[in-house]
Amino acid sequence: MTARIVVRVLAAGLGIGLASAAWATDSKYQTYIVGDRAAGMGGAVVSIADSVDACYYNPAGLTMAKASTISLSANLYGFQLYHTENGLFPGENVQGDSFVTIPSTMGGIWKYGPELSLAFAALVPDRSSFNEIVAYSDSQHLYQFNIDDQTIWVGPSAAYQISPSLSIGASLFGIYRSYNEYVSLFYEDYDASYAQGRKFNDVALTAVLGMQYRPGRDWNIGLTLQPPTAHLFDSGKTMEHILGHNVSSNNFYYTEDVQTDNQLPTKIALGVGRQVQGNYAFGLDLTYHLPTSYNLQQWQALGQEHYVRIVRAPVLDLNLGGEYYIRKKYPVRAGFYTGFSSVPEVNEDESYASSNVDMYGLTVSVGREVKNVALNVGLNYIFGRGYDLGYELNAKNEPVQTVVNAWEQQILLTVNTSYYF
Repeated sequence: MTARIVVRVLAAGLGIGLASAAWATDSKYQTYIVGDRAAGMGGAVVSIADSVDACYYNPAGLTMAKASTISLSANLYGFQLYHTENGLFPGENVQGDSFVTIPSTMGGIWKYGPELSLAFAALVPDRSSFNEIVAYSDSQHLYQFNIDDQTIWVGPSAAYQISPSLSIGASLFGIYRSYNEYVSLFYEDYDASYAQGRKFNDVALTAVLGMQYRPGRDWNIGLTLQPPTAHLFDSGKTMEHILGHNVSSNNFYYTEDVQTDNQLPTKIALGVGRQVQGNYAFGLDLTYHLPTSYNLQQWQALGQEHYVRIVRAPVLDLNLGGEYYIRKKYPVRAGFYTGFSSVPEVNEDESYASSNVDMYGLTVSVGREVKNVALNVGLNYIFGRGYDLGYELNAKNEPVQTVVNAWEQQILLTVNTSYYF
């Protein structure tokens, strides 16, 4: 097997697939739980959201805010761990850890009487970082990966209370995704090396439409609809370089003419909960994402059409959480949620296949609330096992792609401060 073929086989899973495989947050719709109250309750607030969290989970809940609010910060600090058996080469695992800081989540609510509330929020629901150097001395295989992927949602919200038992609301978000990747591989036994770089920025628009109904006895029902995102703007560049014996002269390309997209499918969320102000609350949410497919990137190089294909299956996720107030000013919150993978299946014959690891999250927080200030500190633990693409040797002692085991876990610290006026 020539060096070029070997590198192409390995790069098919690494250069193209690693970015969406290891740290595959784009295949899960619930990785981190954003916000203040929601971060402690596992995101189970569709029916009872009443703070800046409502901009994202259910804008109708803004009418239930007790006062105008400025949420100063909601930071996440933590570690990400990822492991894939034989993910680099037969007998060579993908294994890395990364410290991640998710920037501040900020927002504010302005109440214009009991019926009308306006708000503005900036949220970071997705953030992943993977920087690793791996060396195997026996085979003299060297690997370097640098991947940084972040999405920020920014936009206004409005809510109106039609009656004491019914509120409606809407949010309009601009979604900005920034992605930067560099992959370098060297195989001494094949006298071959490979490098790939990819960078893109994408801007899309989405809306969140919400309703909260309060039938009585402190019970709440919430419903939200998020239509598919609309693409607004993109820019991207990519390069590839291969060196080795029997490699033709067409071994390098670079282009800035790369089309990108970042589509989110239709989302429907239904929640039910009970809330006794200043005492306790609990909620249960079901969130359904419809299927979608699109080209994340598409470009021309060396006379060929190249693309990175994304195919997502429908996903049903669950959020469950509760809170209890000690002495009416110390909220203690806990929750559970799922982040199921939307990858249809891990298939070595399809270029869109990526890490299929179903995630589960546990949240807990404690806080203190006084007349004008609220402070909450919490932990978010995320874990899961599943499958990814890796390698095995065939009868000719050649590396071929196959399905292998993978696992991932993360632990995050959340800190939030809000001011009421």
